[in-house]
Amino acid sequence: MKKEKCVNCGVDTVFDVDTHIDFRTNYIEGVGQFCPRCHNGNKERNMIAIPINFITQTPNDSELGYKIREFYNENY
Repeated sequence: MKKEKCVNCGVDTVFDVDTHIDFRTNYIEGVGQFCPRCHNGNKERNMIAIPINFITQTPNDSELGYKIREFYNENY
């Protein structure tokens, strides 16, 4: 069975791709599966989840960057 890869470093995790997320550890909803090292090794993950509509409704890359920075400043 194919293994899920860590969304941060790309290493294979212990979980099969068809394992439901309710039965996984080190999984962040909206982001994906992490290996234990990436999930636990850095308490400040240096990642944020961006609403997908930012990307689908903003065709201009410069404007998208502005929206992401604004989102970051308002929420973090």
